[in-house]
Order: sequence, then C-alpha cells, then structure tokens
Amino acid sequence: MGHVSGLPPVSAAEAAQQVALACRIIAEFGHEDLTLGHASVRGPDGRTIHIKRKGKALRYVLAEDVIPVALDDEEGYLTAGAHLETVMHTEAYRARPDVGAVIHTHPLYSIALGATDQGLALLSHDGLLFPNGVPVFDGTAGLVTSPAHARAVARALGSRRAVLLRNHGILVVGEDIRWAVLAAITLERAARLQFVARTLGALVPIPDEVAGELSATKYQAEFTDEYWMAWCRMVNGAGAAELP
Repeated sequence: MGHVSGLPPVSAAEAAQQVALACRIIAEFGHEDLTLGHASVRGPDGRTIHIKRKGKALRYVLAEDVIPVALDDEEGYLTAGAHLETVMHTEAYRARPDVGAVIHTHPLYSIALGATDQGLALLSHDGLLFPNGVPVFDGTAGLVTSPAHARAVARALGSRRAVLLRNHGILVVGEDIRWAVLAAITLERAARLQFVARTLGALVPIPDEVAGELSATKYQAEFTDEYWMAWCRMVNGAGAAELP
C-alpha cells in the first residue's frame, strides 16, 4: 500500500483517498454524528470537488464513498448521492480560490460555543490557530441547502479558517486536507478547553499582542505534514500512512 500525501492531490483517486482518510481521522476526535458530516477536497483539475457521499458514517468512509461534484456547474451541489449541504462546500471553494479542502461537522463543544455569545477565547495554543477569532453565521439554525444561505456562510467565513454555524455546527477550510483536518480538530479542542476553563474560574486569554507571533511559531507547514502522518497511522494501524 502506498503513502497518501496530505498535499493538494495530483489525481482524482488521490483526492478520494484524502477525503476518506480525513473523515476517519475527524471521527476519532469527536466529529461523528450518525451518518452526518462531510469532508471534501478540490480536485487537481480545479473544476471538480471530491466529497463524502451521504449515508455513510465518518469512521467507515472509504475512497469508494467519495463522489465528484462539478464546481463550475451552478447546480452541481444537487449531484445524486451528495449531502444536502454540499452547497456549503461549492460556495466556499468559489469564494476562496486559496481553499483546497472543506469540512462540515457537528462537534459537541463547538456547537455549544456557537450557541452562546461568548466567542472563542485564545486560552491555549489550540486557539492560536484562530488568532483573528472565529466568526458566527446566524442566518439560519437549519440546514444550509440553498446557494443564498451557502454564500452567506462563505461571507461570514471571510478569509478565516473556520466559522461557527449558530445552533448547528462548524465549517472549516484549509489550503489542503492537512490544514482543514487540523482546523476541525483544533477548533473542537479549543472549544472544549474553554468550557473546562470557565468551570474553574474567570478566563485569562493569551494577550492579543503576542497571539500572532505565537501562532506563526506553532502552526508551520512542516508540522502539518507530521500531524497528517500521525493521524493516518492512527486510523490505519501502527504502520505508515496507507491507502484506505
């Protein structure tokens, strides 16, 4: 079995393998919700995204459960077998040419945080991945299934890595699948830590003036490759990262 890189895929097959691995990884970190939740990757042609199909729990996703969706087709999100909220992915990619991967899930602590007026506090190195904060989309508490709502989510996301969907879940993006998975895992961990810290006393965030510098030190491209390899070993067993 060969190694699956976390860099932008060079083939549709590699894109499908990345999505499958990403789904299985985030399932291990509190993102599974029955058969809901989905990850996607921008294909090497730039005109196609590869996304988990509906009806499969994250921890069981294989490359064969990943389907292509035409990005240059305004109704591509209606592709047979696609999740109802695939439109959030297509609109995020259209709004952000720098984005190579998108994840939408329903993690417990992030949903709880998005259901408050607190916002994410920079309490640890986890929060430093989001030095400019995490915005909230509150256009609807329901499913985001229309292009209009999906474009509003993309506007709320702006140039950042993540957006909280009020009373619903999260949408995170990354330059490639490594960064998207890192954002999903780290946001949920930061939200959980904030919940724990608040039960212990008043919050003492990292000062804004040092957050940017610390973020640049903590989150470097070379580290994401190490993280990706570690996550792949975790879901594939003790050996090297392998094809799903």
